[in-house]
Amino acid sequence: MRAEIGEAAHRAGPNLAVQGVHEEQRMIHPHVYPTASLVWAGVLVWSGVPIASCGSGDGAMTINASGNAFAFALPGEPYGRVVNGTVSVLEMPEFSTTTDEDGFFSIEGLPVGEEATFVLEHDNFHVTHTKTFILPDEDLERVTFQTPDNLLYALLEGVVEIVSDPEMCQMVSTVTVVGKSIYDEGAHGVPGATVSADPVLGDAHGPIYFNENVLPDRSRTESSDDGGILFVNVPPGDYTVTAVKEGVDFVPVLLKCRANTLVNASPPYGLQALN
Repeated sequence: MRAEIGEAAHRAGPNLAVQGVHEEQRMIHPHVYPTASLVWAGVLVWSGVPIASCGSGDGAMTINASGNAFAFALPGEPYGRVVNGTVSVLEMPEFSTTTDEDGFFSIEGLPVGEEATFVLEHDNFHVTHTKTFILPDEDLERVTFQTPDNLLYALLEGVVEIVSDPEMCQMVSTVTVVGKSIYDEGAHGVPGATVSADPVLGDAHGPIYFNENVLPDRSRTESSDDGGILFVNVPPGDYTVTAVKEGVDFVPVLLKCRANTLVNASPPYGLQALN
């Protein structure tokens, strides 16, 4: 695609206009003008899909996805990083990479419009999934994993008073203040919201809301300033999780529950407030 655009620009010469950029610009640079359009002698000959998304070689639009794998910490402790973890895509396992010393990962060439659930695997952590994305037509950034190591996972089981069933999954998300994410300091939850799953889950599964001390608390009936919520020992399946609070709109999340996994729709792609 880039070669075709360059060839068209060369042939058109001074008759070429670039829509959406300054008129004096007569050449396209794919990084500076990613959504420009080509007009030759008043006729539209190419219109702007993001050029960064045209890289698969077979005509399909693709994007890159990147983010960080965070190790969940005890209250008052900073988040760690999951180093040398394997990150893959549930629906497209041919795509995979490894987290670096900052827990950062990047996967290139993902097809626009497809479902993508990112999967983190590491010997010291439970297998963790993100929410399921519909890949947009621009790069997906700040995709996060937020997962406890095996020791903390066992401690949290004790707090919730469950034994994780290996045939089930555990589902987590955060009801998050608009514009906030795990990358920001301090609490970022929306207090006073209630959460449900579709298909409906029985009371034994939750939701369990995290309290201000960042611990799951079965006595709570709504979210706290922490914003965390948990469904436990959930049967495998696909669930849409939603949050409700008067005067606030939230983004719902699709969670694909698979046996013996932790599914965490963590900020900034959890139950994000829109207003």
